[in-house]
Amino acid sequence: MTRIVHDRPSRLVTSGMVELAAGALTGWVYALTHTQPERAEAIGIRSGERVRQWHLDLVMMGSATVAAGLAAPDASKVAAGALAVGAWTNPSAFLWLALDPKAYAKPTFRAASVASFVVTTIGFTGVVASVVRRRLAA
Repeated sequence: MTRIVHDRPSRLVTSGMVELAAGALTGWVYALTHTQPERAEAIGIRSGERVRQWHLDLVMMGSATVAAGLAAPDASKVAAGALAVGAWTNPSAFLWLALDPKAYAKPTFRAASVASFVVTTIGFTGVVASVVRRRLAA
């Protein structure tokens, strides 16, 4: 098995690591919703469960982004950029819902969610295409 070592991490890996750290930090926000719900509400948090989803999605998407960046360091800039954007915007939908649980019914929220899913799909699909191309060429 070939081991790829880079002196400098890619933008995609860096973005994923920052997102992973953000996910770890949002665990504090989630803890606040359980230990001091009145304080959480005072700062605008209306749904602790959505904060939990935001926290977990940041961790998952950050981890997936790091893995994708390491698996496909040769991914196109379009695919890597799309994945980086989608990996941040998908979890952000849960923060939006934590602050406004009724946002789900709003056209703006729905449009932003669809756009985020499209961008994330383009990103992951593009990264996979890079891996498959490299595998078939070997």
